[in-house]
Amino acid sequence: MSSRLKFVFPFFVIVVLSYFFFAPAAFAQGKDIVLNEIEVVGKKEKPKGTLTVPSNEEAEKEIKKAPGGVNVVTEESFEDRYTLNFEDTLALVPGAFAQKRFGEEVRLSLRGSGLARGFHLVGIRLLQDGIPFNLADGSGDFQEMDFLALQRIEVYKGGNALQYGGITLGGAVNLITKNGKSHPGQMYRFDGGADQTFRLHLQSGYQFESSDLFVSVTATTSDGFRDHAKQENVKFNSNYGLRLSDSVETRFYLSTNVIAQELPGTVTLGQALSNPENANPSAITQDWQRDINSVRLSNKTTFDLGNGRFLDVGAYVNHKTLFHPITSFVGIIDQTSLNYGMFAQAHGSYTLSGYKNEFRGGVLSQFGYTNALVFQNFGGARGALTSDQDQSAETVVLYGENHFYFNPQWALVTGGQVIYAGRESENRLAPAQSDSQTTATFNPRVGVMYHHTPNIQFFANVTRSYEPPDFSNLTQGGAAGFAPLSAQKAWTVEVGSRGQQGRVAWDIALYRAWVDDELLQFTTGPGFPVSTFNADSTIHQGVEAGLDFLLANNLLQSGDRLQWRNAYTYSDFNFDGNVQHGDNTLPGQPPHFYQAELRYTNRDKWFVAPTLEAASSAYVDFSNRLKAPGYAILGFTAGYTVNKNIDVFANGRNLLDKNFISTFSTIATPTASNQAAFYAGDDRRIFGGVRLKF
Repeated sequence: MSSRLKFVFPFFVIVVLSYFFFAPAAFAQGKDIVLNEIEVVGKKEKPKGTLTVPSNEEAEKEIKKAPGGVNVVTEESFEDRYTLNFEDTLALVPGAFAQKRFGEEVRLSLRGSGLARGFHLVGIRLLQDGIPFNLADGSGDFQEMDFLALQRIEVYKGGNALQYGGITLGGAVNLITKNGKSHPGQMYRFDGGADQTFRLHLQSGYQFESSDLFVSVTATTSDGFRDHAKQENVKFNSNYGLRLSDSVETRFYLSTNVIAQELPGTVTLGQALSNPENANPSAITQDWQRDINSVRLSNKTTFDLGNGRFLDVGAYVNHKTLFHPITSFVGIIDQTSLNYGMFAQAHGSYTLSGYKNEFRGGVLSQFGYTNALVFQNFGGARGALTSDQDQSAETVVLYGENHFYFNPQWALVTGGQVIYAGRESENRLAPAQSDSQTTATFNPRVGVMYHHTPNIQFFANVTRSYEPPDFSNLTQGGAAGFAPLSAQKAWTVEVGSRGQQGRVAWDIALYRAWVDDELLQFTTGPGFPVSTFNADSTIHQGVEAGLDFLLANNLLQSGDRLQWRNAYTYSDFNFDGNVQHGDNTLPGQPPHFYQAELRYTNRDKWFVAPTLEAASSAYVDFSNRLKAPGYAILGFTAGYTVNKNIDVFANGRNLLDKNFISTFSTIATPTASNQAAFYAGDDRRIFGGVRLKF
């Protein structure tokens, strides 16, 4: 493990002491701090909104205007368990396939986005508070996210991400942090459990006369289930909102991260099922790691223009260092990057010839510079310099969408996106291998919304998606200059409905996407970088179904309830007449994926919720010869409210201690040398925690 670990907890102590001793005094300045008491026993007070950060209720009302699949996941859905990554937070979101590799690292896919990507994220626009979190080339990862600092997660599938300028195949995920108005008071949280896992989270929210402040710190240490999977990190998040006038509010965000993560690597199917805790031997001898230090500063300012119209403007900058010893073939990736950008968006309503219209439009610019060094890897120590590149990326997006209401029930939705993307790499060791690529296009969108009743909607849309290759695709190992890759394009048709009738709530969408030049990847063997290619034509189609039932209330006593939540994802992805692979199934994701929770709540005093997750077998290779077996695992979550200040909870996973495959990297055709592609799922895990609120 990197020596950086030695500095993690001293850093944590310094931040915490500064936070508790200086933050309140620095901002009070003689003014009374207004703290709204949060009553926990009985009905919890709902988080309040501000001009820059709408409340959860306002956000859910707004997101449901999209003529397609969208979801809002509030903190109540994941706060009572050991929440580390998207596998935890997006459970029970239909269409969201999130499976753990290690730590915060997951395979996250919406509608087959980044289907064959064996690491990190592509095909989904990640945002935090509506501000881009991805790098400028469109790629992203997960290690810097602190889910305990969030009040909700917004999921926009496919073209429904146009609200934030995104039209990729997958869509967008927006993480909304807490603030001083939504979460006043202090909260101390401690989690612990399997594999020497300990986590301490401290947060505090303050309200002043015309401003608010929120600060949180989370420190985590865990040995991990598998060998060589230890992690230690500290994550600091804060934001300060200032009401400049009745119609203007500005909010500054600051976050810092110190992260040290060992990597266990992939193993063969037999090894993963027989000895799931074992790491790839090379991961240990070569000390594979992924260590990050980062600082992120951003601002969002909202103007209330009157008559239901608003303007958001802002900017962000993110500085990041990455120390990433990996295989002997690749070496040690040592990068320093700076990403920054600006955005502006107008939204609201107007009347045209007596008809109501709602609009949203804006511009987003992202710029990134990375000094990408690669060294030989000698047991996790730098050897000779083997690559020195300066990589720069820029992405500029102009977008807009309009809802034209023929009457209160019917709305025609039209929109589009213009995107320009530039990628350039200057190779300092081999200047002849420097290269650049630019691309630009227009992506239209049309849809319809039918409001059958205030609680029942039907929708349909047709959207063109577009995704340029990122640097990981363009700079493949051993290739001179950029790999000859084209941008991925697709036309997607979607129909569905969401609503509630009596004791039943549903969220159902069916989609079919005709994809051209899909960016697919495969590994050639353990220790070798992936290869990326454009598939001529592929088809992605599926069903995303969420069904919730209130089975009973007043069951054992007045005020209790029994709820059954279900999320089913059907994924049918295949080549379409490919010269080499015919109509084979695309590997990477099981066709059937189901999650369920049966929750009994006793008047908000205590609850118990058994859970089920089941997946069918999934192809690993493009030739459809090797499959990862299906599985079904049981879990539970339980919690008890001691009083208005104290909550305790417990979380169990894989209770029957089954060996299973969580996810895998895709391969072309299985051979004796390339089948170390599997990540073993965690065995039986038990975690517990306590929250103290004041």
